[in-house]
Amino acid sequence: MKNIKTVPKIKFLNSTLFFLIGLALFTGIVLVNVTDAFANHPVLVEGNCNVPPTGSNSAQAIGTCGDYDGDSIIGDDEDNDGDRVFGTINGANSGLGVNNNGRITIVTSGTFPEVVTLAGNVVLEAAPGVTANIDAVLQGDAGSGARQGAPGIIVDAPANRRVIIKNIVTRNWTNGIDIRNASHVTISNSRIENNINFGILVSDNAVVSIKDSHITATGYRLNPATGDFPSDDFIPNPGIGISFDGSSSGVVANSKVSGSFGPGVSGNSDNPVDLINVTLFDNNNGEAVVDADDDDGGGCSLVNGNVNSGSAFANILVLIVPLITVLFFGIRRKKLVS
Repeated sequence: MKNIKTVPKIKFLNSTLFFLIGLALFTGIVLVNVTDAFANHPVLVEGNCNVPPTGSNSAQAIGTCGDYDGDSIIGDDEDNDGDRVFGTINGANSGLGVNNNGRITIVTSGTFPEVVTLAGNVVLEAAPGVTANIDAVLQGDAGSGARQGAPGIIVDAPANRRVIIKNIVTRNWTNGIDIRNASHVTISNSRIENNINFGILVSDNAVVSIKDSHITATGYRLNPATGDFPSDDFIPNPGIGISFDGSSSGVVANSKVSGSFGPGVSGNSDNPVDLINVTLFDNNNGEAVVDADDDDGGGCSLVNGNVNSGSAFANILVLIVPLITVLFFGIRRKKLVS
């Protein structure tokens, strides 16, 4: 039997504990708050008549909904009129726009029925108060069926590039956001809804930070043309809210994953994934978090989070356990000193 060396003074233990807590908090801040100062060439994307203002007549004339620059042009025509305001996201990211090196800001609300690919130093964001819905489904559009069989946002960037996605909605795709290869991505203040296979899929060697976001109803979508998910004939594959696969890694912070057909978060990666203040609620197939093989160092680590099966008991534990720990060490130290 190995001898266990004890440390008689609780002071050393307390100092070490506080040092480790401080180090963990500092590391979390660095990981979650990735700078976006690298992006050049800012351009604007205006909205469109697909999302008219609330309470207004849906049959508005072009130029009165989404027309940010007042030139009575929106959509594809706006991409080619020679200014720095675009009508589509892909137009803004083309050679006429930022060309995968800059900031794309959506300045008026709209639905953007397009598969968006980001492959460089790019910030894709909606301005405060703007709803930018990257949606596979656009009523009356013949391409809606085919788009529902594709990912919404694809990030495939080399390791020396950084991609930031802010305040974006992505709905009705196979994967809401599909992050591949050596991409480094920060996702914040976004809503990922009703995507069939994955809300967010992180694969290969990608490194991803997800914060202040909601991933909802993955695996659930009803469309007469493409099927009723989930049902006997249409089964999500696999319907996971957030999945870290391959050798990917990352952190999910201050976010909620709920209503998934499968687990809320899957950590089937060779590398660790940290969940900080994450609420996992109403996700199916038993476990909300799937851990990888402990031998490879991967899997999910829940830090001050809440895996909620529908009762308030987990919330109470999250509050009480830290208080009990502090009281225990305080009482023990007092006894040793006296």
